[in-house]
Formats: sequence, structure tokens, C-alpha cells
Amino acid sequence: KVKFNRPEGTFLVWLDFRELGLTQEELNDLMIKKGNIFLNDGITFGKEGEGFLRLNIACPRNILEDGLKRIEKAINSIK
Repeated sequence: KVKFNRPEGTFLVWLDFRELGLTQEELNDLMIKKGNIFLNDGITFGKEGEGFLRLNIACPRNILEDGLKRIEKAINSIK
């Protein structure tokens, strides 16, 4: 349910969580409380960013994989 937008020459990627049907606050809380991960809030970049979070992929592969697993864990916690 999460869509990935291919970056345009940068190490910052946008993740589209809109299909989860959560408010931005609920989305941020989910990632922090259930995934133990903090991502940049899309709404910081304007109203168009609602439902999006930004992920920095400029890190060692093992750290990126851990972060993606945390995101997956948070999403899977939704019943």
C-alpha cells in the first residue's frame, strides 16, 4: 500500500502512504511509536505533501534495510 517515488538525482525519496487512510499525525505517530523510526513529514513541504514521508537513503545498506524493516513493521501493525 506504500508507493515509492523514484528520486530525481538525489538521495532523498518520497514514500506515499495515502492508501493507508491515515491523517498525517496518525502516520507520524505510527512510524515513531510502532516502527521506532523518524522520517521527514511531507506536510512540511506544503499541503501537497500530506500523506507522504521522506526517507534519506544516503546511508550504509544495513542501516537502510533496518529502516525499511521498521517501516514495514509499523505498517503491518495496522489491523
